[in-house]
Amino acid sequence: MAKWRYELNTRILALFFLVAMPFVAVGSFIVVRMARVALRESIGAAIEQRAIETKLQVERYVGGNVVQLRLISLEPQVRTALAASPAQPGGDELKRLEQAWASGEAKLLASVTANPVGARLRDVITVNPGFKLLQVVDTRGRLLATSARGGRVWNADAPWFKGVMAAEGRAWMSDIQRPPGAGGAYFEMAYPVTHPVDGRWLGAIRAVVDPLDLYAVLAPVRVGRTGHAVLLRASDGTVLASDETDRVLAAKFPGFRFLEAARNARKGYWITDEIRKTVAPDTAPVLIEPERIVGWSPVDQVPDVQWLVTVEQHLNEALAPIDGVTGYLLVHFIGVFATVILLAAYFSFKLEKPVIEEALHLHEDHVPKPANVSEG
Repeated sequence: MAKWRYELNTRILALFFLVAMPFVAVGSFIVVRMARVALRESIGAAIEQRAIETKLQVERYVGGNVVQLRLISLEPQVRTALAASPAQPGGDELKRLEQAWASGEAKLLASVTANPVGARLRDVITVNPGFKLLQVVDTRGRLLATSARGGRVWNADAPWFKGVMAAEGRAWMSDIQRPPGAGGAYFEMAYPVTHPVDGRWLGAIRAVVDPLDLYAVLAPVRVGRTGHAVLLRASDGTVLASDETDRVLAAKFPGFRFLEAARNARKGYWITDEIRKTVAPDTAPVLIEPERIVGWSPVDQVPDVQWLVTVEQHLNEALAPIDGVTGYLLVHFIGVFATVILLAAYFSFKLEKPVIEEALHLHEDHVPKPANVSEG
């Protein structure tokens, strides 16, 4: 019985390669797509964690300033100055003091800056330059000591004084603000001074703080080349501290509506769309911000303010590794597909080629001629 002979048909093999290649390519890109989604979720969770860590640093910074104000309130010379506070002046005397303070009268200025408490306040500012101004006021709002000339001599109707009175023994803090006509931004902090025995209110310590000192907490936060932290006002998205100083207290966070959607969905990060702005009617919209992945965390341990810490990174940078792999994979499949087609064409032509070359002319040159038949 004859044996079976098995031969490999290259055309069938090439056909199966051609049929299988699209399925392999589609399956590979589906896997890459799944990896892209998983990478985006992983980076989003990491950026959310960075936002939480930065929020804790902001709360620690504010808490450290509160501790310093509390230590000042516990100093004996401060309590002695508050106990010896002068009596409430009359209406005419009050106006005279306000005019003298506004004009910078040397005698009045010396009475609140050249005393021992004023010298002590200047020592504190030397240690903590984030404090732009430190002041001690009594229960009527009268200024008793200050590190430098600033504020008002009577503070009974000042927002910070009303705030610390309503705080019921805890620290009070204002939002970051820039007064009209003033160059620099600031925020205020105040801490009540109470009697050590009966808890009676003796006065308050007021501090005017430079927001640049607060930004020093945000500045070290970096994620890749484009990732950084931004401090926002949670109510309207106003930028309070950021790398982009031209936006501070002058613009809202681009894509704040996406953060509102994330807060409503109770999601710690969000992918924002591209933000474009039309500069002129006849021009194309200008790209303001590319797609970003933004993590956020509310500052909930600082009283009297509504702050939101965000950490953002451009989405194309965050997904650059998987995008690079996708590009290489596409080039790889194009190369393999082209190679399969070329090999299939090459072997197909080889199979159709004659076994004996036409140039040999076997039927003419190598076959002997028939013998001549004799005529006779």
